[in-house]
Amino acid sequence: MDTDVIIIGGGISGCVLAYFLASDGVEVTLLEKSGLNSASSGANSGSLHGQIPHETFLEKGREWAHAFGPTLSLMHESIQLWKNLEETLEADLEISLCGGLLVAKNEKEVKAITSKAAIEKKYGIQSEYLGKSQLQNLAPYLAEDSIGAMYYPDEGKANPLLVTPAFASKSEILGVKIIREAEVNAILQRRNGFIIDTTKGSFDCKRVVNCAGKDIGKINAMVGLANKIFALPIQSNITEPVQNFINHLIYSAGERLTLKQTHHGSCIIGGGWPSLIDKTTGRLIISFESVISNLRAATEMVPSLESAQLVRTWPAWVNATDDWIPILGEIESIKGFFVCAFPWMGFSGAPISARILADKILSPQSRTFKNSG
Repeated sequence: MDTDVIIIGGGISGCVLAYFLASDGVEVTLLEKSGLNSASSGANSGSLHGQIPHETFLEKGREWAHAFGPTLSLMHESIQLWKNLEETLEADLEISLCGGLLVAKNEKEVKAITSKAAIEKKYGIQSEYLGKSQLQNLAPYLAEDSIGAMYYPDEGKANPLLVTPAFASKSEILGVKIIREAEVNAILQRRNGFIIDTTKGSFDCKRVVNCAGKDIGKINAMVGLANKIFALPIQSNITEPVQNFINHLIYSAGERLTLKQTHHGSCIIGGGWPSLIDKTTGRLIISFESVISNLRAATEMVPSLESAQLVRTWPAWVNATDDWIPILGEIESIKGFFVCAFPWMGFSGAPISARILADKILSPQSRTFKNSG
């Protein structure tokens, strides 16, 4: 047998899991079909989320929010792990837990954000409502028509271009074999494990973990699994560096918007606006309609952004499920085959996802958190 555990996928979840397992003495090989951190893990905007997503709450309602509620504890645990990652990896990852502000501009939005916060409180997430004067004192850069916000301190940002490579580097020091440009063609189940056929040859292993990001469904299908995981195209924008003045992770209660400023002064503007798929090549391309709408929402929230020059817009895939609930654990019908999927907020949830999977592999009696689908 070539190795104990094969991890499929060289994004943040796969590299964090490789690090955790290797730290505990497990023999690990990681297979990546292209380059490490080359897909969603490196192309997301770096937000560290801890709340029920507001737009989805408005769309799906209170019943969905309560079903999603237990996931908040995982997000909270993940944020606690994020707090110590720079010390753990001995690297500057530009992590800043600066707090999140969900900003309202009318009474209807105030009612909605306070309703969501009441549900979150039942699951241990303590937000604070700030009235207009409190909000202006805390975040004077916000538009004057901002009348209130829910403030949650355990949210923030990190640099997605730094995190995964740092985990990969430490993993290799601990003995993890990382094989790039090894696309998985087939998975053969056998009595005591698996044979993984790839473009770089075949590998024997006792256990497999599917951390393949947008290809999770494709890898699952190789062992006969159907699932609810799919990928959606989104895009983000970044400005030129300007004087640092945005001190929080900003959300809008009425628009699709996330907004933050990097250590270097660039402002990252996102919120899940859709990009497009080229019908001929299947590659992602920019939606200029989304760019315009996203920038409008940002400048209406922070008017001084109007003077900042947009320098780049980039598309990316995001893993998704209809219910937003993570799928983390061993597939009951396929002994030794594990799935690691934290839909929509995989960057934020990667540390706890990997920790749960590592614990499950090391001790089969440890907890599993998974969607019944």
